[in-house]
Amino acid sequence: MINANFRKLVLGRAVGNAGDSIYMIAMNWFILQLTNSALWIGIMNVAIVLPGVLLFLFGDSIDRHSKRRLLVAVEFSQLVIVVMLIGLVALHIKLPGIYVGLVFVAALFGSLAYPIQDTLVPLLVEPDQLVQAQADMSIAYKGTDYVFNALSGFLISLCSVLGVLIMDAATFVVTVATFRRIKLAEPRQQHTREKSLYLNQILVGFKIISTDPLLRLLTFASVVMNFFFGGLNTYVVLFGRHFGGSIYYGILESMSAVGILLGMTVVYRQLKKLTVRQSYLIGNFSRDVFD
Repeated sequence: MINANFRKLVLGRAVGNAGDSIYMIAMNWFILQLTNSALWIGIMNVAIVLPGVLLFLFGDSIDRHSKRRLLVAVEFSQLVIVVMLIGLVALHIKLPGIYVGLVFVAALFGSLAYPIQDTLVPLLVEPDQLVQAQADMSIAYKGTDYVFNALSGFLISLCSVLGVLIMDAATFVVTVATFRRIKLAEPRQQHTREKSLYLNQILVGFKIISTDPLLRLLTFASVVMNFFFGGLNTYVVLFGRHFGGSIYYGILESMSAVGILLGMTVVYRQLKKLTVRQSYLIGNFSRDVFD
């Protein structure tokens, strides 16, 4: 790989993403066992995906602070949340709202790790190595995603949710230790941009979307499509139980990740030969049909 520091970043990303996958699969299955409710599974999945919508609020903070320290902090925060989940499960606490709240906080820290890592890459590699570096990071992300989604289902059946969460805590210990070993002389941050200016720039973006008919249509369509796609995540848990248990849940999640990976490579190469409008319609129509 490109250099020692970049190898540590890729390794940390792979192990950290494995940790993300493990607790998300484990907590979805746990909530199903605890409540036997599709509604609570839906709420849990909202808690998992909602932080990704809020990332735009943290861009200025990421710019202002040490990327390496932030990365260590968010991974350590996830470790703390997982340890709290372990304690609650071990004590047989049966309040689903507490679990959902903790998973939301953990998912927020997990989501922050990705933009922080992306801003670190240009600081660790040469400009002509950026394409290869991003490809390596993408493989570390998607590769561990579908592997550990499937593996988590098998682990739950063998070790229980509590055992899987303990393993998950170990992955975050490794991630924190790996990121701490990255040696990086970060450029001194110039805190010249006011917080109000950053918020104004965000509002300008929303204004552009609201005034442009095409962007308005695309935004609305994306919201609707993602709403239905998010609903599929709820039913995957129920399908897993219907087919025979947590092993099948992990397999279904794995197939979803493999499909996304193939879509980003093989299918994309075919769709890019078409116009943007044609690709958008075909992609969303196909997703709706299979959902």
